[in-house]
Amino acid sequence: MNSFDVEKIKALTIFSDNVYVDNAFLLTPANCAIESSLLNSLQEWHFTKLYSNGSENSAESTATQQTQQKVDEKTEPVQQPAKPAITKENVTELRKNTESIDASEFLGDGKSAPKAQVSEPEKESTEAKKPVAKETPAAVTPAAMLINNPEELEKAKTTYKDFTAYVNKVYMFYATNKELNNQEITTEIAKFITFIKNNRSYVLRIISDPSMNDKNFLINHAIRSTVVSITIGLQLKLSDERLIELGIASFLHEIGMILLPPQLYMNNKQLSAPEKLMLNTHPIVSYNILKKANFSPNIQMAVLEHHERVNGSGYPRHITGEKTSLYAKIIAVACSFESISASREYREERSAFEALVELLRNANRQYEEIILKALLYSISLYPIGVYVYLSNGKIAQVIDVTAGNPKTPFVQLLGEKDVTGNPKIIQVDTTKLKIVRVLNKKEVEDALNSVKN
Repeated sequence: MNSFDVEKIKALTIFSDNVYVDNAFLLTPANCAIESSLLNSLQEWHFTKLYSNGSENSAESTATQQTQQKVDEKTEPVQQPAKPAITKENVTELRKNTESIDASEFLGDGKSAPKAQVSEPEKESTEAKKPVAKETPAAVTPAAMLINNPEELEKAKTTYKDFTAYVNKVYMFYATNKELNNQEITTEIAKFITFIKNNRSYVLRIISDPSMNDKNFLINHAIRSTVVSITIGLQLKLSDERLIELGIASFLHEIGMILLPPQLYMNNKQLSAPEKLMLNTHPIVSYNILKKANFSPNIQMAVLEHHERVNGSGYPRHITGEKTSLYAKIIAVACSFESISASREYREERSAFEALVELLRNANRQYEEIILKALLYSISLYPIGVYVYLSNGKIAQVIDVTAGNPKTPFVQLLGEKDVTGNPKIIQVDTTKLKIVRVLNKKEVEDALNSVKN
């Protein structure tokens, strides 16, 4: 691999092959111009060499012509890379936090849901008859008691509704004025991250509640994806600065949809080939919107790449995992999780449990394993918010995770109170008092109505 002195590289230089930093991290893909702002940043970070198997072409006119042509054709835009969002040290730390478990152990043979998730009535009845130990308050830690406050849950719902209204405001303002307020959005995302940090279990319950959904598909998708992305980012222990960039990118990753015909994403019929191609341009449209609004290159690239896949099967550039930004990989998982578990015009939503199982199977290795595991550990195998049938015949809602054990979350028993008069919470286990299965939508409705009556 050839080396090049950073101080000798001219602005808008184009290399015929990928360009790397320290022989390891991809800086720009082939045929993408290196702008002066990036060269300045490289010198500030004390990078003196770049590496590539290709040759350099410093013809500025060539770079400009290629850029304009690609934008006009709604194909690959010029990349504006930045300092990698993740370093070798970061990778080591992330693996410490998330790779202590093989996700396949939650999927049995990998072709079906975990064996505990049987839904046949006869098996359900058999489980209910088995003698089990009584729920014991000793299983509930002081920290878990913080999630058992109905008043705090209602406050969290109010804040969530306020932010949903803000998301709506930003998207609608762009639709009519074609402008985004970079500074204001950054400030609001920082506030929302703090809110999620302090109310994580409440917020994850809220996004699973259909009554909290916004009627606008884009708004609902944006806020739910942002919650999941930030939750994953917190599990990966990203810095506050990185969390804000991730939050902004997730918040605005579908902003380009506003410029496309609504029937493309609100259609209850199969799209034609030309319609699919048009829909698949939205990451590029979103990228160009954020570039014009002067969001950071990290945010721009996350938006551009959020539909890329680790195995190269994504779009718009069909790049593989090692060339895709960390933020984009996180949003890819969060976006897919939200899409699977959300209702659409053409279908009803599936449960968060079904969405998680589908992602954990990771067919053809589309998603980054570390990020899938971070999602698993942050929401549990039985995701926060879902209603479950217990082996003692009772129904409960999952309301928080158990640190280090996705199989034994805390649940709130439906219709039962503790000695203080608050809803009763217990921790399940994998032997005496376990989760038999997740309830479907109709069963949840019937159970809630039964409690009300």
